[in-house]
Amino acid sequence: MKDVDLAWISPLAPDNNLWSVQTRDQQFYHESRHLKVTQYPDGYLAAIELRNNNLTKVSELEVIQLPQEVVRTNFAWRLQGQLSPQGVLWHHSALIRDPILKEFITNILSDAKIMHSFYSARASQDFHHNEKGGLFAHSLEVSLTAMYLAKTHDLEQREVECAFVCGLLHDIGKIMMFYNTDNNQQKGVNGQHEAFSFMVLAEHLDTLKNQDKVLFEAISATLSARTGHTKHNDYVIETIVRAADRVSAEVNHSMMAFGDQSSVILRARLKPGKQYKRLGAEYISTS
Repeated sequence: MKDVDLAWISPLAPDNNLWSVQTRDQQFYHESRHLKVTQYPDGYLAAIELRNNNLTKVSELEVIQLPQEVVRTNFAWRLQGQLSPQGVLWHHSALIRDPILKEFITNILSDAKIMHSFYSARASQDFHHNEKGGLFAHSLEVSLTAMYLAKTHDLEQREVECAFVCGLLHDIGKIMMFYNTDNNQQKGVNGQHEAFSFMVLAEHLDTLKNQDKVLFEAISATLSARTGHTKHNDYVIETIVRAADRVSAEVNHSMMAFGDQSSVILRARLKPGKQYKRLGAEYISTS
């Protein structure tokens, strides 16, 4: 089984080309002429591939330049089961080419006030992805789906990257919701999470606005709550992110409805008035 993880790559003996590959849980020693020795002599963050807990590949990526302490705190905050998702998130964030958008998402990934809660928060109180860590799982699903949809429809690279970022951040305001703040549910807020997203991201959005007003407008539009019954969106990435959001929620609802039932069960109810159907695992062999 292959996993993706993050690792801090740092020199042990540069003259002998020996480098340390340190994840949250393991340390490997790697000898390779392909590591980024010259560009980052003090170390850098990379995505690695693991198979049965053995290192198989250090990805040759664009690098996110971060202090080692930021990397280690993100290692510490991830929950059990978030090993590969965290690696996938940082992998795709590192591949963003637009310098302003890359700086924007890198600063958010480095923000302890956001990321500490983001890994553990729930996406809802009683609906989809309502388990601990559900917000991170849902957000990454939406970001990847939005990115792939944008690619499939041949949008410009900047729009593909923006769809990924907006998908990741579309529910970020939920880290302030009462069901994510304390066990007694007394300290958080209750209302439209879209408004709270602007509070969570205020500092980063303000910087973005000063750097690129068009990018700021596109991201703000996608994070905003839809008002009225209009189906028109100024930016097509709004449509893409909202569609990806709906797909992630509905798939999760369907999985919750069927649970661990046998594949021969083709109908299930999640709650009164909400029925899900599936095709099951039967198929006709053509061999």
